Amino acid sequence: MNITVIISVYKDVEALTLLIDSLLHQTKEVDEIIISEDGNSDEMKSYYATLNTTKIKHLFQEDTGWQKNRALNRAINASKNDYLIFIDGDCVPYPTFVESHSKLREKNAVLCGRRTEPGEKFSKLLRTRELSINEFISQYIYNYFKLKYDEVRHYDDGLYLTPNSFILKLIKKFRKKENHIVGCNFSCYKSDLEKINGFDEDFHMPTTGEDTDVERRMRHFGIKMNSCRYSANVVHLFHKKVFNNEISTLTEALMESKKSIFFCSKGLVKY
Repeated sequence: MNITVIISVYKDVEALTLLIDSLLHQTKEVDEIIISEDGNSDEMKSYYATLNTTKIKHLFQEDTGWQKNRALNRAINASKNDYLIFIDGDCVPYPTFVESHSKLREKNAVLCGRRTEPGEKFSKLLRTRELSINEFISQYIYNYFKLKYDEVRHYDDGLYLTPNSFILKLIKKFRKKENHIVGCNFSCYKSDLEKINGFDEDFHMPTTGEDTDVERRMRHFGIKMNSCRYSANVVHLFHKKVFNNEISTLTEALMESKKSIFFCSKGLVKY
């Protein structure tokens, strides 16, 4: 099974270099990587020019505000493989990230991953490469109190378990909560996204359009939400949040207006 990794990115070249380095040193080789830029920055073009591999593509578009869903749809249409993994450009995947998504994949199902979010100190150490991602992983439990002092969020989601481990199977068996898509770490077959016509480009603000709305529509077509938590791990680097009450209110109203729409008209194909 050939896999395409789609990276959603906006200007943060520093974080993207860490992400690409990790993707090029995975336990399972990546077949295709698409840098899906929601913008058209000179810095991104300059960085892409330094990459000496044909497996990486760079797509860009006019910077007219938050248009992540449009960028994602363009990347899906450009992808050449049947299975797609989505990750945000400010996340650094564990070396086993692609292998875990590959091993756990199922037809008619989304794999829902999570992320650990270290605070400013550890994120800076990773960004400046004073701490490698492999060192971060190997010292993760040892650094528990330091990470807590750094105000880490979702610490548990940085713990790694092999996809077929007995402990992971027990967790999945007894866990009662539903799985949900988090836009920075999920995967599915391309054909399952085509059933809903991809991402709805009517969403022009973050919070729901790239995950909650997609999940709602996929569930309508009987597509399951499975977990790859603890196996397909990523580290989300610290940055200030752009969400606010106004954005949340507007996107919730848009979601409500679309509650009976499951195949969007402005997606992979425009109607």
